[in-house]
Amino acid sequence: MKEDQLNKVYEDQFLLLAFVTIVTFKVVMLPQYFVKAASNNGYMIMAFLVIVEMMMMAVVYGITKNGSLLQLDVPKWLKGVFAILVFSSSFIKSTVLGSEGVSYISTSIYDNVSWIFITLALLATCTYLAHKGGKVIARSTQIFFWIMAFALLFFAMFSNVNLNILNLMPFKVSGELAVAGDRYLMWFGDFTPLLFIHVCKSPNRKKYRLALWTVLTVIGTLVCTVGLMILFTCTFGGAGELIGNAFINISSLNKISFMIGSADLPTVLAWMVMCVTKFSLLLYAMTECAKFFFGNRALVAAICGAVVCVVICYVIGNLNTNYKWATSWLRYYAFFAEFCVTIAAYIAMRISQRKKEKTMPQNKEAQNAQADTSAAQSIQGGNA
Repeated sequence: MKEDQLNKVYEDQFLLLAFVTIVTFKVVMLPQYFVKAASNNGYMIMAFLVIVEMMMMAVVYGITKNGSLLQLDVPKWLKGVFAILVFSSSFIKSTVLGSEGVSYISTSIYDNVSWIFITLALLATCTYLAHKGGKVIARSTQIFFWIMAFALLFFAMFSNVNLNILNLMPFKVSGELAVAGDRYLMWFGDFTPLLFIHVCKSPNRKKYRLALWTVLTVIGTLVCTVGLMILFTCTFGGAGELIGNAFINISSLNKISFMIGSADLPTVLAWMVMCVTKFSLLLYAMTECAKFFFGNRALVAAICGAVVCVVICYVIGNLNTNYKWATSWLRYYAFFAEFCVTIAAYIAMRISQRKKEKTMPQNKEAQNAQADTSAAQSIQGGNA
């Protein structure tokens, strides 16, 4: 596949990647953390930050319609700054969020398997996808989308959750919400990896279809984040601070489980697909940034995957250490790097476009004047 084709995706694929990017790691340990920090009002700060993320995704979409971040007509030194910031932010998030994913797999899917085996298997897959580019990641996610859709439909049809609305009371806006939002910033602001794709119009594009997918994406994102947070709070109340892996504990409460035992396979498979996609996007962003300086996509992808593997297995190594990393000062750097790069890239793109718009009339006038001069000279030559 040619280099300029590696990162091209269609609009509906972008929406799917945006959904996966926002949702994936907000449904694992974050609900537990929010209940612990903000009691029964954690869903409010979840809603606020998710809406902010979706607004920033709209900015990312506006940028990527004109090309990927490193294809924009902006100064090369500015692209270098963007690449450094995104690489470091994606590296931090890939180690922290990756550790959370590995911890879930090692304890819930397998019986306390060593992190090294799970990390190697996960990173081998994700590094390969990162090396293949955004187009392959988007297509792979689109293929497995139906697992996610089936898991959501399965839960909606067979849910047996005993909801207690009183667990959401009292409704109050307090300083606890600000504290919770500040402490868990690491789980938000995950949009810069999507800056490296180029969104193209689908050959079968219809306005109503894009509008429909956009509405479904927004609703699905809110349902899978804020909705899950509300369900988690209504189901477990204050005890939620002791219960991790929210998505699996909620989905296990279904009618089939009470009849034949565990029936959470659809949810687990759906989350695994989302985890691989999310992790691949982070490694993909790191690969694109490193390639900007060093070239050779395959080599930098392998090195990025190896470094992330070493950090997850031998520097972090357990969920407690991971929590300390995620709530340290690193969260401020990763969060604000996401916003600064996205906003600065949009401003730089708009400035570049305006300069082009100003120079275009001047170029046209010069071309017209040159054409008139040539025509006059040819007429004079003919008269002579």
